[in-house]
Order: sequence, then C-alpha cells, then structure tokens
Amino acid sequence: MSMTTRQRHIVLACAVAMTLIQVWAAWEPSVGQFAAGRLHLHAALHFGSYALLALAWTCGLPEAPVMAIAFAVIAFGFGQEALEMIGHAHRFERHDVLIDAAGAVAGALIGRLLR
Repeated sequence: MSMTTRQRHIVLACAVAMTLIQVWAAWEPSVGQFAAGRLHLHAALHFGSYALLALAWTCGLPEAPVMAIAFAVIAFGFGQEALEMIGHAHRFERHDVLIDAAGAVAGALIGRLLR
C-alpha cells in the first residue's frame, strides 16, 4: 500500500495524537479504574492500543526500520508504565509492559505488511 504524502501526514498526526493520549492515560487516575478487575479487558486495551500505536508510526514513517519503531514503542511503554506509578499510584506492572511489547511488535509487523 503506497500512501500519498498527505495520507502519510494524516497517519503521523494520528500517531502523535495516540502517543499524547497514552501519556494522558498514564497520568489520569480515572483511566486506570476503567478496566479494574477485568483482566481480559485490561490486557486487550494494552495490546490493542500499542498495536495501533506501532502500526500508525510504522505506516507514517515508511523509511524508518520496522524493528526500530517497534523498539521505540516498547521503550515508550516502559516510560508510560513508570508514569502510571505516579498517576495511578501503583507499583510498576511488568505484565503490562510485556503485553504492550507484544502489541508493539504485532502492530509494527502489520505495518510492514501494509507498506
């Protein structure tokens, strides 16, 4: 799938917006309560949001190496979980980072197929 410059800019704007939403979600305590007690929903939200994030960055930056984008999104996931320690007042959740990483790799690989 070859995108026009305009389409790529729209996808990049979406990637930036999703990144900012992730930062806000890490800081806002009420977001952490949305899926509290519902493990499957919690995991699906983490996996899906990081898959979409990596997909958007991969499609928006077609010249960037796919694995570099995946690693950057994974690193962002570590940072987001660290920010949640303050915003949601809980300890570091390793399982969330692993789910985020799996979503990031899946999204980046799907993005590679769509390039």
